[in-house]
This record gives sequence, structure tokens and C-alpha cells, in this order.
Amino acid sequence: MDRIIKIEKCQHDCPLCDEVHEVEKITRIISSKIKDCVVEHEETVLRCPVNDEEWYYGKMLDDSLTSMRNAYRINKNLLTSDEIVSIRKRYKLSQKELSNLLGWGDITVSRYETKLIQDETYDGILRMVGRNPSLALEMLNSHKDRFNENRFIEIKAFLAEKIKADNNKELKRQEIINQYVDFDIETDSNGFKLLDVDKIGDILAYYANYVNKLYKVKLMKLLWYADVLYFKEYKKSMTGLVYTHMPLGALPIGHNEIVYAHTIKTIEEETENGTTYHILSLSPPVNPIFSLEEQNVLARVATKFKDYSANEIIKYMHDEEVYKSTVNGEIISYSKASSTISL
Repeated sequence: MDRIIKIEKCQHDCPLCDEVHEVEKITRIISSKIKDCVVEHEETVLRCPVNDEEWYYGKMLDDSLTSMRNAYRINKNLLTSDEIVSIRKRYKLSQKELSNLLGWGDITVSRYETKLIQDETYDGILRMVGRNPSLALEMLNSHKDRFNENRFIEIKAFLAEKIKADNNKELKRQEIINQYVDFDIETDSNGFKLLDVDKIGDILAYYANYVNKLYKVKLMKLLWYADVLYFKEYKKSMTGLVYTHMPLGALPIGHNEIVYAHTIKTIEEETENGTTYHILSLSPPVNPIFSLEEQNVLARVATKFKDYSANEIIKYMHDEEVYKSTVNGEIISYSKASSTISL
């Protein structure tokens, strides 16, 4: 059944009545079948109240189809079209240039950003290149003949600078993965989901954009509440992170490395109480990078805690039954946490 999100009134040229009059602009969530899946996605239509009929105008149909394809991609754990655009823009490449760098057909990337859904193999290549400029440089050198000399030199110089800037973050990413070698099966400790470092980065970017004065302590609590609330409603965590009872509240294993994700900027600030980690956004997060269910949970957590200070959110967590019933260093069970969470 369709779920209406918003209805707006506007004056518009109605093709059904062949005149300009007040119509309804309806934004809703619908279900569509694509390939082997039925997915929920957003669409916007215009409705004539006189004839009680709907129609698309301008880009509305294209936007609806894009939304449907991206919902399928999310369902299959593939990059969305906007995420592919983000990878390309990260390296300041045109669609044709990224295709050439990867050794693909000239218009392959253009198709993936608009109409076609990539397969898992191509998706894996895009992901690896997107997070590893060293691999991007290697592939550029392998396909040097597909670029003119000046542009090749420009891209190579840019990638070399990217490698220098991103080297520490890539090492941190691998350190996080290394710390989860003992959590390579789905259990209650990881919320019945294997570690998803890319999803963690997406969530960090989301909160860095929508929560003011964000520091590490508060960010870690937002991660925990998002994971536990999502588990409570969908029986699976969002990230696969494993949380332990620590003096300042629940902290994920690998928290010291998580704050150096490539999706955010972390500034170390010295205070009289020691080093603090100020979390800033690099750019607005790509949308949609989350399923509708994930968006809902993230927004609820952000709304609840956006104005909390670090001390306030620590106190709030200390009052959680699951925190009071565990001891320092103990892994906090998702099932136990979700049964008592006060959100």
C-alpha cells in the first residue's frame, strides 16, 4: 500500500483539463518490482482533483525510476548512482575519464549513473578504486593510452596527492577490520551482521552533517543508539560493530580508528582535560545511501540527541538498564540492549 509523505497544492497546467488550475503534488512511498525484488521507493506525481487522475511532469518519472533502481541497489548491497557520482567527483573525473581509467567502455559509467544497474564485479571494482587512490593510480597507468598526455599528467599528480592525504585513513580502515577477525560470524555480539566499514563511514558523515558540536564521545553514543534501535526494529544491526561497556558508556571495538574514516574530518584539540576529537563534515552525505528504514532510525536518533552535550548523553546512557547490568570491558548484547533501550 502506498504511503503518502506530503501533499502540496500548486497552480499547474493540467493536461487532463487543458488549463491551468490548482492541482496536488503528491510525494509518496510505493512498492515496485525490479528484477527479482519488490522494493519500496519514493516518487512524486501530480494529481488533478477534477478528474481524480495522476500524471508525471518533467523529470518526475525519471526520478521515480532512479529511486527504484537505487532501492534495488541498496537491497543488493550495491553502490547507488549517487555514490558512483561521489567516487568520480572525489577524483575530479568526467564520466568518460573514469570509464577510461577503469578500462571500461566510454559510456559505461554514464549508464551506471543514470539508467543501468552494475553487476557485483563492476561494483566491487568501483568500491575498491573509490576508497583506494593507489589502486586508481595503478589503473590509470595501465590505461595511459586512453588519455591525452596533459590530462594524464594532471590526473596522475592529483592521485599522488590523494594517496599522501589518504594513506593514514586507509591504514586506520585496515586496523578496524583487523580488530574484527574474531567476529567473522553473525552473532548477538555484532547484531547478526558482519562488519560493514563503508556503512559506518556513511553514518559518520550523516551525523557530522546534522549534529552540531559533534565530538568523539557523543558520536560513539549516536552509533550505539542507531545500531541498537535498528536491531530492535529489524533484528539486525546497521554496522556490525561490537560494543563494550566502558566508563564513558558503550564504545565500539575500534573506536580510536573509526574517527579517522575518510567520510569525515577529525581535528584533535588539546584541552586541560586532555585530547578531544572534533568531528566535522567533509561534504553533504550522498543521498540516498541508506534504506528508508535506516534513514528513519538515523533521523530519530539525531533528533533525540542533537542538542545533548557529551556529559548529558553519557549520563543518559549510564541510566540504561543494559549499561547498569554489565561491567567494564564486557560486550553488550544487542538483544539485551534492544529489550531495555529508552528511546
